[in-house]
Amino acid sequence: MAKEIPLVILSNSMNNLIMSNVEKVGAPFHTVITAEEVGAYKPLMKGFEYRIDKLGCGPEDITHVSSSFRYDLMPAYDLGIKSKVWVNRGHEPANPFYEYTEIKDIGGLAAAVGLEPALRSA
Repeated sequence: MAKEIPLVILSNSMNNLIMSNVEKVGAPFHTVITAEEVGAYKPLMKGFEYRIDKLGCGPEDITHVSSSFRYDLMPAYDLGIKSKVWVNRGHEPANPFYEYTEIKDIGGLAAAVGLEPALRSA
């Protein structure tokens, strides 16, 4: 996916902790933004606004992916980010009000953003 879409992390982590987690993911992230860098934790809007400013884009240019309504999808909705993907890990009930595409795990993300068909033929 990173060849087609710049991957960005907006994390509630501290600077000295995040990179070991990024390395474990193994994806080439374009930008990593931490709560320490922003000076605020999600769900405060400051991090979401900071990301838009840092990337030089608008809410219409972002697909926000998360498994948390409170910390991510609700503020992304309030900021006007239309493209949202919810990874349903089973720890929160669905809430269609927030207008997202639901996937069961991160393996469904490429299809959710249109980079591969949603159903693969056998």
